[in-house]
Amino acid sequence: MERELLELQKKIYQEESQEYEFFIEYSSRLFFFPVGQFYDLYFYGDGNSDSEAFRMFLEFICKQENADRIVSMRFGGPDEGANGTKNWDFEQVANSNVMFPNLKRFDVQLSDYADHNRSIIGKDYYEDGIIAKLLMKMPALVSLSVPSAPDKSFFEIACHPLEDLRLQAGYDNQNFIRNLAQSNNFQSLISLDYSDVMDFNNATKDCYTSFEDFKVLFTSSTFSTVRQFVLRNSMLNKEQLIELQCLNKNIQFMYVDAKHGQYVLHMK
Repeated sequence: MERELLELQKKIYQEESQEYEFFIEYSSRLFFFPVGQFYDLYFYGDGNSDSEAFRMFLEFICKQENADRIVSMRFGGPDEGANGTKNWDFEQVANSNVMFPNLKRFDVQLSDYADHNRSIIGKDYYEDGIIAKLLMKMPALVSLSVPSAPDKSFFEIACHPLEDLRLQAGYDNQNFIRNLAQSNNFQSLISLDYSDVMDFNNATKDCYTSFEDFKVLFTSSTFSTVRQFVLRNSMLNKEQLIELQCLNKNIQFMYVDAKHGQYVLHMK
């Protein structure tokens, strides 16, 4: 497999160098790290369906003999996109027959508050159940980090050993907190890091998770195993945050008052 990875690195480099000079900050590339008999893979570049480098990498991991030996996959890239959106399109994997029996970690680039383009999972602006389809192919996954909230199908998966979940809501939180509170398929969950929608300029109050939904979560059986909860971008006030902590004192609850940046314009 190592020989195939080296060959894939060369193909990606050749593809990226055909039209423009290879530029270390923006050009797609692949890193890999042996972990015993397994591999930790990191793809850097564009995640949309127009990226030939991304397509080649997905073809590689969709071969079952390769998927069997992957223990970790991470995806990142430059702050590039279209119409303010950086898409990560995993339909090719989600709709394949491949399984990742030994995969423990799956990380997709999260949005930084200074980014020009928001990272999301999806071909367009919608998640469309892709995260659930991916998770069903990863029965041993322990750590998941994604820039979009999954839809309700994520909570219809059979009991899963996921322990660490970090996600951003993207363009739509899809009632994630409410759905999580009503679920029982993540009984090993220890750590949750959740960021609500990031657009403070255009989003209305209805776009954010309600205080009532958080109350249900804090008193749910889902939170009986959770020991750490980080909340970002919420519209909750200080009194509501304190009330949540009082509902479940077994949880280390951290609130991060993070807000999306804005340009400072000089008007003459």
